[in-house]
Amino acid sequence: MSRTQALHKLMIVIGLLFILLVTLQTHAEPLHHKMLVEVYPGLKMLKAQDTLTFPKGSPRKVSFLLHKDLRISVTSTDDSIVLLHPATNDEPYVEYGLQLGTQDNKVSVSFYGVIYDPVLNDDSTGLISPEGATLFGSTYWYPFFLDTQKSFDVTVQTPADWRSLVQGQIVSTEVQNSLRTSRFVEIYPQQEIYLVAGPFHNYEVDMKNGKKVQVLLRKEDPALAQHFLTLVPDYIEHYSETISPYPYSSFTVVENFWETGYGMPSFTLLGPTVIRLPFILNSSLPHEVLHNWWGNSVFVDYEKGNWCEGLTSYMADYWQQEKIANDRGYRLNALIGYSDFVTANPSNDFPVREFRGRHNSSSQAIGYGKSMMFFHMLEFRFGKETFKQALQDFYTQNLFQKVSFIEIQKSFEKVTNQNLEGFFSQWLDRKGAPQIELTDVKVMKWLDGSFSTTYVLSQLQEDPYELSIPVVWKLESGEEIRQLARLTEKSQIYSIVSRSRPVKISVDSDYHVFRNLYLEERPATLSSILGNPSVHFYFDPTHAGAESFAQTWAKNLSGKSSFHTVTDSLTLASNGALVLIGDKEVFSSFMKTQLQEQSFSLNDKTMTLEGQEFKLDETSSVLVTRLKSNPQQTVVWVRWSKDNNPIEWAGRLTHYGSFGTLVFKGRPVVFKGTWPVLQSPLQRSL
Repeated sequence: MSRTQALHKLMIVIGLLFILLVTLQTHAEPLHHKMLVEVYPGLKMLKAQDTLTFPKGSPRKVSFLLHKDLRISVTSTDDSIVLLHPATNDEPYVEYGLQLGTQDNKVSVSFYGVIYDPVLNDDSTGLISPEGATLFGSTYWYPFFLDTQKSFDVTVQTPADWRSLVQGQIVSTEVQNSLRTSRFVEIYPQQEIYLVAGPFHNYEVDMKNGKKVQVLLRKEDPALAQHFLTLVPDYIEHYSETISPYPYSSFTVVENFWETGYGMPSFTLLGPTVIRLPFILNSSLPHEVLHNWWGNSVFVDYEKGNWCEGLTSYMADYWQQEKIANDRGYRLNALIGYSDFVTANPSNDFPVREFRGRHNSSSQAIGYGKSMMFFHMLEFRFGKETFKQALQDFYTQNLFQKVSFIEIQKSFEKVTNQNLEGFFSQWLDRKGAPQIELTDVKVMKWLDGSFSTTYVLSQLQEDPYELSIPVVWKLESGEEIRQLARLTEKSQIYSIVSRSRPVKISVDSDYHVFRNLYLEERPATLSSILGNPSVHFYFDPTHAGAESFAQTWAKNLSGKSSFHTVTDSLTLASNGALVLIGDKEVFSSFMKTQLQEQSFSLNDKTMTLEGQEFKLDETSSVLVTRLKSNPQQTVVWVRWSKDNNPIEWAGRLTHYGSFGTLVFKGRPVVFKGTWPVLQSPLQRSL
């Protein structure tokens, strides 16, 4: 690093510190907790002393919530507590009233009791047990004042062989006799205080910027820990450069003792299975790291809409796909998800600004998918550098504050110097999505040899959007011309002039616009079979396991199934999905015809997909496509080698619904993907 680069980085850090100070000075001071917490795993209980310092000017009468099984008393001299509302069957807390005395803004309390909400279906509001302690803000394990930000100085005592974690800086940790005592300090405002403890094995590394990365595992596993210790610093460095320096002193990956996938300030809490899934490292991990910027240092004003998940998905999950050149596929999957779970069920639709949290597939399609596409369209419109500058402004202006899409709009308007009210409103406040139509493509050759081409783009929904639609022309010379068609009316005419004759037009073929898809634009996948109301199975009765495969797969389908034996000829149903089972020659010949325009070849010994060759006797495969004579029908060809048990394999295939091409060698999948879409109403060969 040059001296100039070092000075630049130093100025960034100084700037962030200045912003933090201004934030604390210009907004209400947080409530401060100074706590000593003793954790007793065998008794499933905690004992705590808490000195609360209220901001100047706070009311002398306030109320707070506390776990219903904790007993609390005031230890300061002129303060008092009264029970306001006892526990109900529906809530895990009780409400107390607190009367502050006249002497100062400090109150000292002590509380103790059992906290044990058993884990049912991988869910618990929080508990202490011999396996570990996991306490959230919603556990109400400390006096919880609603809509109040807090800072804290928390000291935790646990058994000596346990380690504890509270978000904030780890100030000290020491072991004396049978106890381990650790102290955590956080001076910047927080929405909740989390406490996790257990018999962890600790792995850690110091980053160049002085930050610490930790991994806390319930069993020794240096190899697993090293994966996280290698990747987390890279993610932190990436987002520090993209947005602003990392706002916490450390980041910790913690293994929980039940299955979770949570992101808290400065740590992520992952279940014992989740933490070992290989794709976590490049999907959930960057997502949870990024939440320390979006959600855990710029907070979400949920009453005005959850902007956080869409932005985090775009800058983490989408970014990872962009790195492997699958960003187009990720955008397509977002549109498919919306089509399947929202467009197909209009009663599930709602505006993005009404999204609070994910609770089913339709809310995920809107709050994650549509919102992610909203941010992509912003970046596509203004470019990566402007997009980054606007988000940097949004972050620095709103640090440790609860904000909404309104503040995002302000930052983008400030950086671009444009009024974006129409853009934000149409994507955040409207239900549904636009439907684009391409018509009337006409090519005219002029006397000088040049070509003038006109075409019409229309919007089929009732109220038009303001759209910027990418259009790509392929010319006879091999050149490409790229246009950005601005469509603001129900229907508009566009034109291009070229020296070479246009041979093909493609409208938004890379899915940059959030819109309703045509059926022909969607790659055929196994999910179209799994959810089809009618599925027809065709198999050779002499093929061992073929009928068993069909019967097993049919049990996992939501629609009706019919079964047909095949000898020398193939007669297919005129509706519903079609499943061909086995290596029968009539099946392979039929699929060769259906896939002749794809990168696919087949002989007696090998199958070649997208340039990769596979031996038939060593592999099992699934190929899904749309029937040429009727694209409404999906056809699947399933075959297997001796290394796969057809009944067991049939059950496993239900987990690969988003794929249209699969090859297995034994149990492992060695190839997966979808066929590229070759024809679409938004593409026209001329």
